[in-house]
Amino acid sequence: MSTKTEKTKSCPIPTRVMQLKDWSQLPDCYSQTPGGTLFSTTPGGTRIIYDRKFLLDCRNSPIARTPPCCLPQIPGVTVPAHHPLAKVQELNEELEGDKDLAGKVNLL
Repeated sequence: MSTKTEKTKSCPIPTRVMQLKDWSQLPDCYSQTPGGTLFSTTPGGTRIIYDRKFLLDCRNSPIARTPPCCLPQIPGVTVPAHHPLAKVQELNEELEGDKDLAGKVNLL
């Protein structure tokens, strides 16, 4: 182990002072700064810092479109389920027929 230690020079963290003119300029949530920077964490604990300019630039990205163009079409999940009325009526008739058969079997 070395006995000689050298002092390292520290450098200050750059800060910026903003003068707010009105209470409405304060951010609405605790994770946002008055300049618009958002702070967040992932479920694993990784810290994420989103710059307001970056987020505004991302809103015009093709990935930000809803729904994405490459999303598979799954009826009832990613697209509305389409059931033709005739098909629904057929299913209802089958169910009623099954109930009638079950009633006749119980009578025997």
